[in-house]
Amino acid sequence: MVHISRMPRILLMALAAAAVITTSFTPGAAQTDKDDPLNPLNQPGTSNIPSYYTLVDYNLTSPSTWETAVGGFANPGVYQMMQGGEIQFFWTDQNQDILSGWRKWGLFMGGEHLGFGTVYNQVPNPYGEGEISVTDYRLALSGGNKAASLGAAYCWSGKDGDQLGRTRDIQLGTVQRWSPYVSFGLAGIFSTETADQSGLFDLGIRPLGNQMLALFGDLELPRGVSVSDAPWSVGAMVEWPAGLRLIGRYYEDETWALAFAYSFGGGMETGHFGLTAEPVFDTDNKVGFTNWGVRVGYPERSYLGEHFQKDRHYLSMSLKGPVVHTRYKYFDNRHLLMGILESLDDANNDPRVKGVALNLSGVMISRGNAWEIREKLSQLRKNGKHVVIYFDEASMTVYHLASVADRVVMDPEGILVLPGYVLGRTFMAGTLEKIGIGFDEWRFLKYKSAAEALSRKSMSEADKEQRQALVDGYYESMRKDVCASRGISADVFDRWVDDETVILPQDAKEAGMIDAVARWEDVQDVITDLEGSPKRFVRRGSLAGQYYKSQRWGEPPRIAIVYAIGACAMDSGIQARQLEKLILALSRSWSVKAVVFRVNSPGGSALASDYVAEALKKCSKKKPVIVSQGDVAASGGYWISMYGDEILAQPTTVTGSIGVIGGWIWDDGISEKLGLDADWVQRGKHADLFFGPGIPFSGSGIPHRPLSQEERERIMNALKTAYDGFVVKVAEGREMSKDAVEAVAQGRVWTGEAGKDNGLVDDLGGLDDAIALAREKAGIGADEEVKLLDFSLKGLFDLSGFSPSPVGFSFPTVWPWSWLSGAPQGKSETDEKTALMDEFYDDYEMVYLRQIVQHNGRALCLIPPDFLPAEARVAVGASEWPQVR
Repeated sequence: MVHISRMPRILLMALAAAAVITTSFTPGAAQTDKDDPLNPLNQPGTSNIPSYYTLVDYNLTSPSTWETAVGGFANPGVYQMMQGGEIQFFWTDQNQDILSGWRKWGLFMGGEHLGFGTVYNQVPNPYGEGEISVTDYRLALSGGNKAASLGAAYCWSGKDGDQLGRTRDIQLGTVQRWSPYVSFGLAGIFSTETADQSGLFDLGIRPLGNQMLALFGDLELPRGVSVSDAPWSVGAMVEWPAGLRLIGRYYEDETWALAFAYSFGGGMETGHFGLTAEPVFDTDNKVGFTNWGVRVGYPERSYLGEHFQKDRHYLSMSLKGPVVHTRYKYFDNRHLLMGILESLDDANNDPRVKGVALNLSGVMISRGNAWEIREKLSQLRKNGKHVVIYFDEASMTVYHLASVADRVVMDPEGILVLPGYVLGRTFMAGTLEKIGIGFDEWRFLKYKSAAEALSRKSMSEADKEQRQALVDGYYESMRKDVCASRGISADVFDRWVDDETVILPQDAKEAGMIDAVARWEDVQDVITDLEGSPKRFVRRGSLAGQYYKSQRWGEPPRIAIVYAIGACAMDSGIQARQLEKLILALSRSWSVKAVVFRVNSPGGSALASDYVAEALKKCSKKKPVIVSQGDVAASGGYWISMYGDEILAQPTTVTGSIGVIGGWIWDDGISEKLGLDADWVQRGKHADLFFGPGIPFSGSGIPHRPLSQEERERIMNALKTAYDGFVVKVAEGREMSKDAVEAVAQGRVWTGEAGKDNGLVDDLGGLDDAIALAREKAGIGADEEVKLLDFSLKGLFDLSGFSPSPVGFSFPTVWPWSWLSGAPQGKSETDEKTALMDEFYDDYEMVYLRQIVQHNGRALCLIPPDFLPAEARVAVGASEWPQVR
């Protein structure tokens, strides 16, 4: 869920203020003498709390300016700001001898939430001959986010610390970064044994809003020291090129330091380490000593590392299995569409990556998702990257995706099938008649054909008309793309489909459909031939966009990506109740600047659809809402889309179907055939309307009679009223006249391309385009960093697969009414629906028919099941499309 409250920030501010108040600047001990840089310990008679400027002089900048483990030692709030875990080791030389620094050294380690540091000092004994040593320790915890953090540490000393008056201390710290330009730090340290206290204030400024230039300053205020007498420092840090930092710092005692820090990068071929040298100059501008440092930890960008690795790698991705919009976090190996698109974006922006090698063996993907990946690959090619795609078996959708590549590789034993597109359905009117179930279709719209499967034995002319338009659109969209990518004419493509159809590898190569015949293991040879030199495969996690953490100060603006997947229902499918709460929460969130709403739904309940639509309407009044339509967003799926500021659809999206439909199923002889009798008493003229004999073992009943003429007329009037309301809402949401909406309504479905022409959608584009548009509408610059709140995770894991399954025989094959209604058979309703979907996940006619049965006598906003691409039915299976859990 989105954190929508400002309470954490307010709490941090209150605690920070408390820290300032408690560091009451009443008269007390003076600060440490800092004249001797090799003796950072306090002298007898001074404060028992070591000075920041002596104990932590390994900090090259003020603590909050550069979030490092050594900075966390000075202010524990810094740990929360770190980009990952790291270990730093520093030592101080003597007489410019780099190996003579074992009289003083420091070890610091930490990351988000936790840190530890220790500093060792060996100095002349202030009480007599020889030397004494002391080791100071700090163990810290931190919390918060990248805009505001709070940390606390426990401090203690070992060895000869008691001789130097060391005490056990508590340290509090906070870092506030409310914009990319300013970082403010405040830390206080309090002795648990004496009245000694000290405060540390620091400020960092990034004039350019990035890490290239940072100005900083800090001031330490021990108890009893006035501001005018307090020690301070100012400085600047320049990072250019990436990985090389030059830091200059000037202290109030007129000493100064010049530090060089270099990161050797990390990732594909180099280690995660860096080196630091900081000569410190005295008032005569002579080097008094030098601090040396080594770090290992999270990878940092390095120009040299990226330069020497430029164009040496290929991103390797296998898409075996389903490509879906949402999944569970654990034990779910399906591929998220958003994850694939982000990985391709990262490859596009990584100078070390020359191209992408995609393995489509075993891929299960819908036409729309394939189109989105294809568009992203096309963008890579335009930017100078190469694309190589391998497949073993492919039909229209997979070949459409593969055809975008510079090199299309087919397995020697593979097969390519290009039959074209078909839309058809099974009609069950005769079946229902034979088993004794009556069905009355309530239809008054020309194209609203969802219930034809129960009322007819063939398609209506209107249904044939809209279906033909859809398959023509699918075909022409693919033909245009393949012809452009493969450099062929439309006639050649038509010949492939009509005359070749089933093509073997060598024939495909000779015809120009592919470029090479090889196994996936040999694809690197194809890449070597394409590039002129071998390339090394890398995986998604090694790409710069995922491997390197953001160096931005504060939390970036957020764009939320919300999904409505499956049938429009209150507590299943799109889960309208929960979806409404999420959208309204996002509308109230100050950190979320825009919402992208991905729709992949054939519709369902008008009530569920309106729940979500109204929530989006309220959200759009506060921030941009961009709707991205996937494979299908029709009927109820269009209802939940209509209030978006902009609607983007894919060329082959099934959209529109503005209309409602209903029907009535009743006992037309099934009870007689089964030998069932029912009897009842009633009060109320229509009380028996939903009563009927219970079907054995199904746990459900069926109304015993058809509707009377009076009842039917009333329901038809209700349907017409619901339709008029639908049209009016679309007119309002799309800023069209009611007549204009009526002209494209009547339940007719359209492709996304046709929808753009008739005003139902604003433009063609995918999820990636919707995010770019949301960024623009929210006023976020093209180069400004954005955090995507992707709500694609449905939970930690899916427990439904652990439920018991029927043994011996399947009731749904015995009792058609049970199959239609999804009623329980000795298990919970949810378990039974899950079992049915697991068994009949590719029979979507049954799913849609169950929607009609379960909403018997009520208006529905849905479309026929075969409008959903066949590839999607296989790809998403029981767990996503349509989701009946």
